[in-house]
Amino acid sequence: MLIQETYLTAPVEMAIIDSADRFYSLASVLDEINEGAILLNEEGQLLWRNRAFDKLLVDNREGHMLVATVMEYALDFYHNLYVTLQDQAKSYAATIGKVEHDLHFSLLPKGMLGHESYLLAIVKRQASKWSNYEEHLRQQWSLTEREAQVAVECLRGKKNLEIADYLKISVETVNKHLDKVYQKAGVRGRSELASRLLDNAF
Repeated sequence: MLIQETYLTAPVEMAIIDSADRFYSLASVLDEINEGAILLNEEGQLLWRNRAFDKLLVDNREGHMLVATVMEYALDFYHNLYVTLQDQAKSYAATIGKVEHDLHFSLLPKGMLGHESYLLAIVKRQASKWSNYEEHLRQQWSLTEREAQVAVECLRGKKNLEIADYLKISVETVNKHLDKVYQKAGVRGRSELASRLLDNAF
């Protein structure tokens, strides 16, 4: 496994004597990874997390849901592991709120950090081209966050009712946001808006 190879090549000043030394050596390596890293036990409880994961929680409005999802998938991983007696590494995709995450689980075998086996989870937030595009439109046309969301959903081909369902707002509110977007973009309707949006795509 990649993490085992990384661990084995990690610079350590003195010989590793016990599981505590092994843990701190692994933790120092994981803190250099540019994704959130977590260790869990067989009950799916979080034992440790690195600084990158803390930052991920701060940046994610639904941080508590992200933690709960990681723990849920950890239990699913252990369940499947015991059923199939294989697949010591597995990946999942999870959408928390409107943010997509990749979750990569890898089993650290007994003896690596002590007498028990632990589960390593690497959590990576996917970069959304649409969220980047929303930010671009906000700057380009001085749209509000909600106006930019409505504009992008129009470009994706959704009808007003679908946009309302997706954003959890009323159709009347969608119409009001669209009117504002039309004004700021200098267009007269949906087809012209789509053309302007495509012209501003990158």
